[in-house]
Amino acid sequence: MQIIRPKIIGTLKIQKMLAGNWAVMNDIKNPPNKIIVPCRSLVHGEEIIEKIKAAKPGETIHF
Repeated sequence: MQIIRPKIIGTLKIQKMLAGNWAVMNDIKNPPNKIIVPCRSLVHGEEIIEKIKAAKPGETIHF
């Protein structure tokens, strides 16, 4: 999976989805800046958050 890092990322947190899987989500409601990245576990979610924070705006991140 790949995403393009938006300029505004907001607060990133790991949440459990309705189907029982985990996802990294932010608190922004608008579609251009909304981030939802599925992850395997809490540890994998923490790694994804670190990658997103370390990337520059407009950079493509591969997971």
